[in-house]
Amino acid sequence: MGKQTIKRFAMAIMVFNAILVGLALYGWAQEAANPETATAGLTDSGMKTIGAGLAFLGGAIGTGMAQSRIIAAVLGAVAEDPGQLGFGIFLIAFPETLVILGFVMAFILKG
Repeated sequence: MGKQTIKRFAMAIMVFNAILVGLALYGWAQEAANPETATAGLTDSGMKTIGAGLAFLGGAIGTGMAQSRIIAAVLGAVAEDPGQLGFGIFLIAFPETLVILGFVMAFILKG
């Protein structure tokens, strides 16, 4: 992995953590603004929503990282041997199952 890739990956992790902390603070602030229904911490519904979003986000990030390299390799292989196109399409479509599984997990968590 190159130095530029490591920097981008570290930046993505920092942005992800900042968004996650922002969501948690937003949830606590909503409860503090409504004192008659306020409870300690986030509600179960809020935690399920954040978990569902993280499940889908994890699948989408994993798919994006995998497909960025797979597509480049498949295009190179097909340029050299057009007979590799069928297998290449399979390799491109295979990581999409991660997004589908993340989507299913989001629905299960939201119930």
